Amino acid sequence: MVRDEQLILLFRAFGERQDTTFTRIAEQIIADELAANHHAFATELRAALDRGKAVVRERRSTTELVPLPKDRRNGEQLVAYREPTVSENQIVLAKSSSKKVARILEEQRNQLLLAQYGYPAKRKLLFWGPPGCGKTFTADFIAHELGMSMGIIRLNAIISSFLGDTAAHIQKVFDLADSRPMVLLLDEIDAIAKNRDDRNDVGELKRVVNSLLQAMDAFISKESIIIAASNHQYLLDPAIWRRFDEIVYFPPPNEAERRQYLKLLLNGVALVGSLEQVARGLASSSFAEIQKIVVDALKSMILRGDTSLRAADIMEHLHELREDLSAAKAPSIGTTRRRNKK
Repeated sequence: MVRDEQLILLFRAFGERQDTTFTRIAEQIIADELAANHHAFATELRAALDRGKAVVRERRSTTELVPLPKDRRNGEQLVAYREPTVSENQIVLAKSSSKKVARILEEQRNQLLLAQYGYPAKRKLLFWGPPGCGKTFTADFIAHELGMSMGIIRLNAIISSFLGDTAAHIQKVFDLADSRPMVLLLDEIDAIAKNRDDRNDVGELKRVVNSLLQAMDAFISKESIIIAASNHQYLLDPAIWRRFDEIVYFPPPNEAERRQYLKLLLNGVALVGSLEQVARGLASSSFAEIQKIVVDALKSMILRGDTSLRAADIMEHLHELREDLSAAKAPSIGTTRRRNKK
């Protein structure tokens, strides 16, 4: 049976035109009616909801005809807009990260309930940690779970050499998120939120950071979520940390998480050898590195015409990747000679 609180939340969502929230509550009501064996009623509700979704899609398609913000000088788009693809069965996170992400999603799904008590759902998030450990992947996952599109700030377009343009670009991007429901990702936020006490930076940096802080303070969207990501959190201005409702650390995966991710990537492909040994061998590897290694090994298996993957193949590709990374970090011969001359 439909509970009173569900109806209250449903009507609130309708009144505030929160389509995503309305749909989630309606889906829960349909599930409850099915559980109570009210199949005919649930079928009628499903048909009505599907018709409503069609109307919402049409309305959103009209809204999305509004052009994305661009640089007024060269016409470059400031935001890349796309649909998210990462679902729950595609993501593995550290336990601490997963717990916080689950809480963020829970608040979004129950934002009207929280609003009854005067509390807003968390909408400004900072993800930090080493590269390849799930920050961008998780932003995509959150957008997918909430049925929202992804807007990704294009740093090469937003950062300008012209005085005042970068700050203006930041404001345009936040205005977009205020007017259109989305998950807006500010990847590598340290590029525009550096510590204002850095003596090596000019006064323009301070203006840019101040503009970013003001834009975050003024951001009041009831649907959009801002996610900032940083691999160099020590570069961030101290004031930026206080602007976020939640801060999530993404550490490198431990052995259990590496094992779980390996199973996900293998996707049923038989492994000849010990999965546990492979997981131990991948110690200190990020999720992104593990994905590259396993995908390359699977491609080699396919090209050989095999139907199973050898653990030794994964370790061989791991060795190749580490050699490549080591070579990339090593100074070139010319650089070494210049240093020796000094």
